Amino acid sequence: MRILAADIGTTHLKAGCLDLEGRLRRVAVREIPVLQDGSGRAEHDPEVLWDRFVDAVREAAGEEARVVRWIILSGYQLSLLPVDAAGRPLMGIMTLLDTRPRETFPGLLARMDVGAIYRRTGCPPLFQYPLAKLEWLRVRRPEVFRKARWFLGAKDYLLLRMFGRPVTDPSLATATQMMDVETLRWDPDILELVGLAEGHLPEVVPPETRLGSLRPEAAEALGLPPEVEGIAGVYDGGAVGLGLGAATPGVGAMNLGTTAMIRLVADRPILDQSPRMRLQTYYLAGGRWFPGGAINNAGNVLSWLREAVLGLGYADQEALAEAVGQPTGVLFLPFLTGERYPGISHLASGVIFGLRAHHTRGHFARAAMEGVSFALRLILEALRDNHLIPLRLRAGGGGTRSSLWMRILASVLQIPVEVSEVSEPALMGSAALARVAIGAAPDLQVAVPETAAQVYEPVAEWVPIYERQFARFQALMEDLEAAFRRHQEAIAEGN
Repeated sequence: MRILAADIGTTHLKAGCLDLEGRLRRVAVREIPVLQDGSGRAEHDPEVLWDRFVDAVREAAGEEARVVRWIILSGYQLSLLPVDAAGRPLMGIMTLLDTRPRETFPGLLARMDVGAIYRRTGCPPLFQYPLAKLEWLRVRRPEVFRKARWFLGAKDYLLLRMFGRPVTDPSLATATQMMDVETLRWDPDILELVGLAEGHLPEVVPPETRLGSLRPEAAEALGLPPEVEGIAGVYDGGAVGLGLGAATPGVGAMNLGTTAMIRLVADRPILDQSPRMRLQTYYLAGGRWFPGGAINNAGNVLSWLREAVLGLGYADQEALAEAVGQPTGVLFLPFLTGERYPGISHLASGVIFGLRAHHTRGHFARAAMEGVSFALRLILEALRDNHLIPLRLRAGGGGTRSSLWMRILASVLQIPVEVSEVSEPALMGSAALARVAIGAAPDLQVAVPETAAQVYEPVAEWVPIYERQFARFQALMEDLEAAFRRHQEAIAEGN
């Protein structure tokens, strides 16, 4: 018998076929095009997403399709898709990279009791949350807003097509800014801010929930037996964390993909005790929570720099950055799509500060890696300030292919970074959750086998340099807040 796991990321979708011991047998990858334009739009086409999902599942299952018995999905957070009563999409899926809600966020912010909502939801005031996306739809697309029967996320939409039920899991729901972290129920007072009721959102079921068998038409499309049973699953970062062994006490999880995160498992929701609301606290699975933070800009910054500015391939960009040899001294604020950081979230944009005539393309590439690393250091500082101190930090995601970036991260974060030999941690994490759900493993810690890892230690001579540069990075963020605000006001006035 086999488990089929799929992970819906921002730019790629992966599907894998695994056996009941959690061994990965076959993987298929499909690119998901992000539809973007100058308005800030960043959407996935729902039909393209479904087609790429079908293709990947069929390839991953291959000749073993007849022995697949369970299917489990993970998917990216902060997405939003309005659908009608028949489940038909009314527009594209707004992804976490979509910046259009910045237009209407100030009006929503003025109606929010920010401190109270943070205490109830664990979500700071950020324009990336689905709550802000709903406000944008309500104001800018009222005809779509009124016609919608449900508002779903990307993963929820695929589950609807497979099982005929509008369902979500609490790891996605606690990242909407609309769920009470104490009750794990939709908060009616927050929904009222955007004129909605609980019935407009999907049913929330635990990640271990068994959803029943595939709809006949979905089974036929996917090339799977109709008796294949669905398991609710978690969000992509949660799956990565489980696959990296984050259920083990003291192990922090870092994912470095298009976006990035640092999180640590806790037995309850943990909120930032400072007024800055730096922690974003989401449910994970099995009664565990996953406090920490995420940033919108990570691998996408290196991709943008490589393709739009430098005109290089991956290997050439890496070689030029490596050749620089030392910290650059250039501060790269990598906020190309805004950022999930309270105070500047809807204001921020990318900034490169401190350029000199001697700086080369290699300095640009390395400075981008350093800037993302400083942004992740802000999250680690928030965890430490709230007595959440990882003893080990395990990393996954495409960014871990860069040994230079891993050495920079270890030096900026001042903690060894372990790059696990698990090739597909999101798929492995989902499979571990499925094994627990069907009784093939007793708990999440046991369900993920211990694997070897490449350990990157901080580079001693870089550590003090990066410590000084991190202080400058923080000061520059504070100094630029007013400039960001003036810039946004000028854009709004057409200047």
